[in-house]
Amino acid sequence: MSKALVPQREYTTIVVSAPDQIEDWLQYCKDADSLAPASIRAYHRGIRVFTGWLLEQGIGDVTPKTMISYRGWLAERFSLQTTNMRLVAVRSFYRWQVITEQISVSPASQIKGLKQSPTVHHKRELLSDEVLAVLDTCNSNSVKGIRDRAIISLMAYCALRTIEVHRANLGNLVNDRNHLVLWVHGKGRLSADEVVVIPPHQEHAIREWLKVRKVLVGDNDDSAPLFISLSRRNEGQRLQTRPIRGMVSARFDEAGIIGSRKSTHSLRHSAITSAIRHGADPMAVMSMARHRSFNTTLKYFHAESRMQDPAECYISYGEEK
Repeated sequence: MSKALVPQREYTTIVVSAPDQIEDWLQYCKDADSLAPASIRAYHRGIRVFTGWLLEQGIGDVTPKTMISYRGWLAERFSLQTTNMRLVAVRSFYRWQVITEQISVSPASQIKGLKQSPTVHHKRELLSDEVLAVLDTCNSNSVKGIRDRAIISLMAYCALRTIEVHRANLGNLVNDRNHLVLWVHGKGRLSADEVVVIPPHQEHAIREWLKVRKVLVGDNDDSAPLFISLSRRNEGQRLQTRPIRGMVSARFDEAGIIGSRKSTHSLRHSAITSAIRHGADPMAVMSMARHRSFNTTLKYFHAESRMQDPAECYISYGEEK
């Protein structure tokens, strides 16, 4: 076939000197994708890093090959999570350009993020005794202890993320078919479109906090934050993600939890792994974890089954006889 007859894809050069274009894209992300402010900031940082790299490399036309080089550059300098977030930002930008008919084909549409080892989740979980030890540090005779226990219970028994604790409103907590449930704001989004079921034996932790909270602020509006700050500077205001992580870290220290890979997110990993160990259906685990892809859920099952029933233990050469 003649080269002239081969369909040519049209790519574009990102306009580094057009801040209005980037602002239009970010506004689109806010309106169409309902992205939270933190995600918008991350997208903005991601596109700034990308445009800076293009300038340094002297690249004009951006093609899939360009994106592969950029992914490699990111991987050498940043963590897996940061690398993938910055790739997501670039993919989003070019997708917007296609939607608005500024280009016909996105050069980043087929560029996938870096893959995480399926055993990473397993390494970061807490032992059952460790989860209970963390909960035991929350004194039921103190306001802070009651609040912290409610937060940690949601993380350890409902697999809540830090951002989901931060965003939770009073109106998201409802009774549904004999269960206390919490509608959560999905990862990266502001709409409350996913639900977690609070186990009956943990409902008391949430209800105790609701009693204390009512005495403290008396605000029962549906849009009011479920968890509030108790510090003098921000008392009564929505509890932010940084103090949540600091609180959990302090509880870990008090409970004697050690390990560089054990963090606030370990409570979420522990919840998912515990559900698997006790026989939860894979689809039910996916719903609880609010994973967008079933492959993410399967990583937990693979990591767990790998250690529970390793194939190596079936190998025999007759030496046992």
